[in-house]
Amino acid sequence: MRIPVDERRPLAAYPYVTVHPIRYGDLDPNNHVNNAVIATYMEIGRTEFFAREGLRLTTQGRGISLVHIEIEYHREILYPGFVEIAIGILKVGSASATFDQAVFVDGKRHVSASATTAQVDTVAKRATPWNDEQRARLEALIIR
Repeated sequence: MRIPVDERRPLAAYPYVTVHPIRYGDLDPNNHVNNAVIATYMEIGRTEFFAREGLRLTTQGRGISLVHIEIEYHREILYPGFVEIAIGILKVGSASATFDQAVFVDGKRHVSASATTAQVDTVAKRATPWNDEQRARLEALIIR
């Protein structure tokens, strides 16, 4: 069952928010932000989140890979302006994290997404478990 857009978490409920400009080049022929760009906004949110939390691990032989994403579009996003990309963690697995993400414009939710990422060993190309410090940091950001 889908949750109505106005019953979803408000922007203030998310532990991490980044602001990104809407670029003219983000538009499609319908004159709103293209759906592929929305996926990029979600990637920007996750990438900045992991960087802020010190979990960009490519120098340590580990990385983060997207394994699933589901995006729901509520309202079109128009140029010009700024998007607020919100992110919080729903659950932490042994080597994965599932995120609740959203894009807001002028305080209104325009897009909702659920994304699951996994920490991977960059040589073996396999999921590798979070260590205790990583797990504690991630679990502290679970949206309650």
